[in-house]
Amino acid sequence: MSNPKNYQPSTIRNKYWKANVVQHTETESATDRNELLAEMTKNGRPFNYIGDINPAQPQPWPEEEKDWHALHEALVEHVKSSDALAPMEFDINKSRLPQLIFFGDSITEGWRGTSFNNIPGKHRLWKENEHKEVRELFTNTFGEESYWGKRALKPPLVLGISGSRTYDFLWRIQNGEFPTSKLLDHHDEGSSDEDEEKEEAEAEEGEEGEGTAEEEGDEEEHVNPSVEDDIVGDNDPSTIFQLDKLERIYIVLMGTNNLGGGMLPEPTVEGMDATGRAILTLHQTNFPKSPAAMLFSELLPRKDDFRAARMCPPRCKNVTSLEPYRSFMPAIERVNRALPEVVEGWRRDFVNSRIVLLTSQNVVATDEEESVRTTVVEKVDNEVEEENEEIDIDND
Repeated sequence: MSNPKNYQPSTIRNKYWKANVVQHTETESATDRNELLAEMTKNGRPFNYIGDINPAQPQPWPEEEKDWHALHEALVEHVKSSDALAPMEFDINKSRLPQLIFFGDSITEGWRGTSFNNIPGKHRLWKENEHKEVRELFTNTFGEESYWGKRALKPPLVLGISGSRTYDFLWRIQNGEFPTSKLLDHHDEGSSDEDEEKEEAEAEEGEEGEGTAEEEGDEEEHVNPSVEDDIVGDNDPSTIFQLDKLERIYIVLMGTNNLGGGMLPEPTVEGMDATGRAILTLHQTNFPKSPAAMLFSELLPRKDDFRAARMCPPRCKNVTSLEPYRSFMPAIERVNRALPEVVEGWRRDFVNSRIVLLTSQNVVATDEEESVRTTVVEKVDNEVEEENEEIDIDND
């Protein structure tokens, strides 16, 4: 594991400052810098400006961020414990489901009912006992006694750290926060051609059957048992998940804290692209015979627009007049418009992978359980457990 001290010490000011706050302004003298800092602190604590950090270069948080490093180490141990578990054994005729891996920031960590591994306080905008309700929802949906849990190869892993950005997430998965245990026995490589021919024949039969059903019109629609446990993204074959052939599904939320730290949309997209590629590459390296499956979320709306105003300077709508931005939504929408092209790039470069971009317009569905169909998307989309930057609050 890399040394946590491999950060950029020259950029550290204190717990909330890591970068030269005048990097993207027209002034650079010491006097001007002091004036900018005074302007930033006038209405409260300065935000954690990260605009000059490479979003695609793995880098941990500074050593002084004890809570972050402690939680990272706890998650590494969680992954090790999961890897040490033997996969659930199933009868050959009983369908099985892959292990779910939730990667992300505070929204993801929120499924555990925590913020930096502690019960969220009022400053995190959580309601009283909400952490218990969220944990209960997650347990009822994916826990050992849930529909999914009873059929999953292993219990889910929730690997989220509040405030995480793309660059520190890349460091996290390169330093222990990526499961590597083998869950399926992919033997008899020579049978792959026969399997492909069989699947092609079944597909042709399905197309013929569709024509017959359309002609009859009123005939009851039947679900093919061989695909009743598929997750369907859209009509693109690369988005259809055949669950019994997958070892894991990665559910990823990452990027909003890049914007929250003053990073522009374009480098934020660059960091999100690097995030998806890193996950797919690690899967391909560790499980070359198993297709990767990833649900990658677009950025969700934020309710902390007051932070957008505090980013000026240096991130201003008008640097000359120091006119601040009033909302994160323009930047969020700009990022989200770029993501479909990013995802298409992943599909081209990782041809055997199954990738779905989660948006407010689509729903990830399973063909069997109504209760599982929209839980992940609806809960995150409707309750939006706000991305409360660690930089503007006390984490003691």
